[in-house]
Amino acid sequence: MRVTCNGNEISYSNANIQYALVHGNDFSNAALFSLQGRWQPLTTGNIPISNTSNSTWLKIPINSLLRCVNFDFIDINNPHVNFLQCWIVKNNQIIRQFKLSGDNVLFSTRPLSTTSFMYDVKAGAYKDCDFVIAADKRYTKLDLPVDFYTQQYSIKLLQIKNLLTGLFMGVLIFVLIFNLYLFISVKHRLYLWYCAYVFTILFYVGTDMGLMFKYFYPDLPFLNDIIRPASMALSIVPQLNFLNDLLDLPKKMPRIYLFNKWALGIYMLVFILAIATSVSGNYETHGFWVHANMIVYPLMLLIMLSEAIYCFKKKFPYAGYTIVSFAGMILFLFIYLFEQKGIIMRTNFSAIAIYMGLFFEAMIMAFMLAWRFKSYKEHAERLLKENQSQQERIFNEVATYQQKEMQRISALLHDTIGANLGFLRLETDNMPLTEEGRRKIAGDITRLGHEVRGMSHDFSPLILQDKGLYPSVAEMVRVISHHSSIDLQFEWMGSREGIGVQYEIIIYRIIQEILQNLLKHSNATSAFLQVIIEQNLVSIYAEDDGVGIEEDKVTDGLGLKSLENLVNLLNGSFKIESVENIGFNISIEFNLQNHESI
Repeated sequence: MRVTCNGNEISYSNANIQYALVHGNDFSNAALFSLQGRWQPLTTGNIPISNTSNSTWLKIPINSLLRCVNFDFIDINNPHVNFLQCWIVKNNQIIRQFKLSGDNVLFSTRPLSTTSFMYDVKAGAYKDCDFVIAADKRYTKLDLPVDFYTQQYSIKLLQIKNLLTGLFMGVLIFVLIFNLYLFISVKHRLYLWYCAYVFTILFYVGTDMGLMFKYFYPDLPFLNDIIRPASMALSIVPQLNFLNDLLDLPKKMPRIYLFNKWALGIYMLVFILAIATSVSGNYETHGFWVHANMIVYPLMLLIMLSEAIYCFKKKFPYAGYTIVSFAGMILFLFIYLFEQKGIIMRTNFSAIAIYMGLFFEAMIMAFMLAWRFKSYKEHAERLLKENQSQQERIFNEVATYQQKEMQRISALLHDTIGANLGFLRLETDNMPLTEEGRRKIAGDITRLGHEVRGMSHDFSPLILQDKGLYPSVAEMVRVISHHSSIDLQFEWMGSREGIGVQYEIIIYRIIQEILQNLLKHSNATSAFLQVIIEQNLVSIYAEDDGVGIEEDKVTDGLGLKSLENLVNLLNGSFKIESVENIGFNISIEFNLQNHESI
């Protein structure tokens, strides 16, 4: 406890302050008068008032304080005293009695509408009187700072407090909104977990400062003893999930991730048990869980710090940021816990160490996430440019291939159809119109029609548009099987529809080139063609028992080299195995998702 006048701690030995520790929390007038003879002199602010089953009573002579300051307000600057009763007493008579107030009764019972317990007491009107305080916060830490203020000092202090509170809460709200924006932009749950963490911290700070009680549930005082420790304990859940996603532990460290899942599951079971048993309102049970959380919460932070250090040694991205943030948080947390346990003296620094730790951690991780988002955007822009460039190269490669095909078809039309039409014209000019002549001309025209029909299959876009990919490939295989001596077996597995037009052209051109090489160069008697399209993966495999190709000439042909270039642009795999005079096989794979917009 601490007694100050305008911020300066008094000399306890000269103030004649007395205290008493009483079992239970009977704060009646009779209980006040029953303390005669039980008062003890207060010679130091360090008296054992925390974590006991006793209530604390103080009797402060107003005359002794008037030697320091002619005060206007008395402020018990702790929003979380469970029950608080105050009197002004003179010669064993009650001059003024205030309402029973506290964190466990309605907010409207507070003497003034402030988060602390502030009493409007003009010192000059109560000379020779004693100000008596009865405070109850059994089984947990009781802070009892009693401050005597002048009106001017009170206004100054309130302005500073509001400024710091607004700054602290404002920064946390900004961090929350900023990470919500990052989540909406990136759609990565990492940012959502961090938003959840910052929200729990905001909730804890709001309840710890008494703001939540004042503005959100002033008529539900039973929530105070549950929400404040629960919000701090619950913050471990999004924090640990955030660590899992940040360091990508499910993929990179599955054993650590599994351990974290089990640890979090056990932690949540204990958390639910703590909430369920604390609802009963038993102060001893509530105190037990508060002390348990003072052990479990730092332990969970130490586990996460150890994992971050291990991942840093493994050179995981962003592990260094987590080490700094967790180490800083743990340092400030232990300062706060040591002050709560009475191991170190209460100072302005130790009293707000938990806030400083939360603020430090939030700022480090917010900076890291902003840096990560910046890197993500730069990486995405770089990939977009590379993808656009790659799409242009794929388009050029396909266009070159189509130009080659058009040249080949043009040559076929000129050398075959054109020549046959010329011969047909000469025959008709010099042939008598007899029955035999008409039959010969009709036969020549029929053969020419078959040639035109076969060549039409080389115009793949028209066939694909009319029939679709699978029927077009099946028709190509049927024609080869019917008009050649090759026993060609064909197998198609997976999707037959829902493939983009550009991909259909690419797949058709690849198969067409493979089959043309089979017809022109293989001298095979049997061959096998397999096409698999499953889960956006295209796999094309062909083999034959022909003459094969010499190993150093496998990709010398313009057609196969063009295929290899096209597949490489698709980030796929292109593999040929050939043994001269034994056989030839080719395997091609690529992913449809790599170039959805081509």
